[in-house]
Amino acid sequence: MGKFALVLVLGCGVALAQTAPTGGQEGNASAANSQGIRRQGVGGTITAVGPGKMTLKTIDGKMASVILGEKTQFHVDRQPAKLSDFKVGDAVLVRGTATGENEWQAEIVAKRANNMGDAEFRDALGKKFIVGEIKAINGVKLTILRPDNVTQAITVDENTSFRKDGESVTLADFNVGDHVFGRGEVKDGVFVPAVLGWGDPMRILGGQSGSDKPQSK
Repeated sequence: MGKFALVLVLGCGVALAQTAPTGGQEGNASAANSQGIRRQGVGGTITAVGPGKMTLKTIDGKMASVILGEKTQFHVDRQPAKLSDFKVGDAVLVRGTATGENEWQAEIVAKRANNMGDAEFRDALGKKFIVGEIKAINGVKLTILRPDNVTQAITVDENTSFRKDGESVTLADFNVGDHVFGRGEVKDGVFVPAVLGWGDPMRILGGQSGSDKPQSK
């Protein structure tokens, strides 16, 4: 399936804000910066954490090893944090470099303080927030491939606002293949986003990627 950097954690970022890939491994993702460099990452629930290493269970049930170094940055609610602020059961997003199969050298590890678990994420996905890759656009109807490999049809309406690169845009600025996320609610059996945003979940969880831009097509 298309990989999305947010997996479990992007949903965490979107959902908790109400109270966040193509190619690569399951549960992993990538986001393009303004120079076209693709930064990769993985998201999931912490199953073990200690000096120099963190283990995650991704939304697809696989295990990922995250190597922590002296340069690894930690963020909680967009604020600098430390490794001791992270514990087993936390949903996190990791940005870094793939160093092996299901192994990552972490550049940034981020989470929300008011965290949600895997069960809460799965229950809220498609009901309170949406995240995934646009597979089709037909008028106001979008088909989204979610990180749990479920394809969901959503509908935007006159109250939906659209955001891209920090700016207000329109639905016409979105294309098939774009990665999107947004909070909203189910209306008449169909999810309707109040806000639909393009791009990188690190913007939600506090990573330093505010200048990220889409790759030219």
